[in-house]
Amino acid sequence: MTRNQIFWLCIAISCGLHLWALDREWSRETPTAAGEEIILPADFTIAAAVPTENTLALEQMEVPDESRSAESAARRRRRLARERYFQRVQETVERYKFHYDADLSGLLGNALCSFRILPDDTFADIRLRRSSGDPLMDAAALNAIRTASGKVKRPEIVGRQTFLLSIAVKYQLNM
Repeated sequence: MTRNQIFWLCIAISCGLHLWALDREWSRETPTAAGEEIILPADFTIAAAVPTENTLALEQMEVPDESRSAESAARRRRRLARERYFQRVQETVERYKFHYDADLSGLLGNALCSFRILPDDTFADIRLRRSSGDPLMDAAALNAIRTASGKVKRPEIVGRQTFLLSIAVKYQLNM
């Protein structure tokens, strides 16, 4: 083989491996304590499109006879449901972040907190991972997570596994 043929063979093998890796689902059923966690950025949003009466959502557009497409669509639905669930958890924590005895309205900062979501939808192992720089804000962020524990029920499609979640509780001038 010439150098040119070897080069193009390597490119073809690389493309095939990348496509195979993209098609796999890379999440485990239960996270381990070895640092596997889901981190939600402070500006985490999901655009949920609602189909009109004459159109179909992407999740509804499946090829009926192809089991691979059906598996892929099921994984996509499960992933989207999980993302929506995590977004609802973050929104609930944000709702409770000012329910603390101290006046936090003029403060500015982000507290990064981590916690486990247990199968019964309660939160455990609530920890401050990165301080906001203000002890009152840090305490309020941890209190918001404790208060939000058990308030968001997960959809059945998500399953009953435990999730390790890290979220940034954002304090930005009354926001």
